[in-house]
Amino acid sequence: MKVTTVPAGRFGWEGQTLHYAISADGATELIVPEAKKGLEITVSGVRKTGDGVEAQVDVLVTSPEFY
Repeated sequence: MKVTTVPAGRFGWEGQTLHYAISADGATELIVPEAKKGLEITVSGVRKTGDGVEAQVDVLVTSPEFY
């Protein structure tokens, strides 16, 4: 199974980097699609667990506009 993650909304202020820990049971990889306007998404680490994957995802807020 592949897992795709997309931020549902923008939280935080322009210039702030938000850090998320994602755990996906049953997944074999983590895919981050193109970010929405005003965000830069970086996967800073992924590791396989016994039953899926865990990842650290950093989201840089690059715009003052909310969506």
